[in-house]
Amino acid sequence: MHPTALGVPGPCRRTVTITHPCKGPAGGRPDSSLHNPDFIVQRFTATTLDKSGRPESKLIAERMVHYPDDETTELEEPRLLQLPGEGPPVRITAERGTVTKDGEEVRLYGNVVVIREATGARAELRMETTYLQVFPKEELALTPESVVITEGRSRLAGVGMEYNNKTRQFTLKARVTGTLDRERG
Repeated sequence: MHPTALGVPGPCRRTVTITHPCKGPAGGRPDSSLHNPDFIVQRFTATTLDKSGRPESKLIAERMVHYPDDETTELEEPRLLQLPGEGPPVRITAERGTVTKDGEEVRLYGNVVVIREATGARAELRMETTYLQVFPKEELALTPESVVITEGRSRLAGVGMEYNNKTRQFTLKARVTGTLDRERG
């Protein structure tokens, strides 16, 4: 399987143990007309490396199930660690997730938490929601659900959110409330 099928673009070092290779009737491949898995991986880890061999991101899941009929992948307890060359690490966790063919879209469900670690100049940023749709190539994240964003003592809440990582802009769509705490130096 190509690494981008898991939403992890670029060169990828994978450590996997296939615990349940799935077979169809008489030991053949599963019937591709049915939505049956062709393999299941327990305690999955995929690490994406940059051109110099430095880790860029790590995707970990307690369980990964791949379906050949639509090339989707389901993840139980996914955890993503992004390690940008500049800036603090970002951690994303959820109860479950799905990844579409070629990793073009990642959907995270249940207790979705995004944390940008604190730096010397900025407090930790934390975003919480119940659902997050991520488009890795476009560096875009969306949710139609309620979201709460906190950074230090500042807090924003609303319904519906769009985050564009390229422009570093959050847009809250409706019922926005918040408190902005500007620390003075």
